[in-house]
Amino acid sequence: VDDEITGNGDLIYPIGLVNTDEVVLAGGYNTSNSGYYLYTGNYYWTMSPVDFNNGYASVRRVHSDGGGYRSGYVNGLIGVRPTLNLIPNSLKVGSGTADDPWRIAD
Repeated sequence: VDDEITGNGDLIYPIGLVNTDEVVLAGGYNTSNSGYYLYTGNYYWTMSPVDFNNGYASVRRVHSDGGGYRSGYVNGLIGVRPTLNLIPNSLKVGSGTADDPWRIAD
């Protein structure tokens, strides 16, 4: 994370929650989409704020149909999706499935 050339130089901890930009760039904007890697069939929060009103924070969420266009007040129990920031070429082997997970290079 101390390599400022690849863009991660300011990160103290290279882990966080998915944000709206990442959802949109992956294919989950303004429509349902069950064909991209962030689709789970469940609702989950992003870390992207929308507004604060009547004592509640509103945050962008991904809908169960895969669309990243909705927001909701953070007063319900739905999931989150973590993100890890890795250096290029750090995934050494694996296909990303439960039976064959990706493994990070030493």
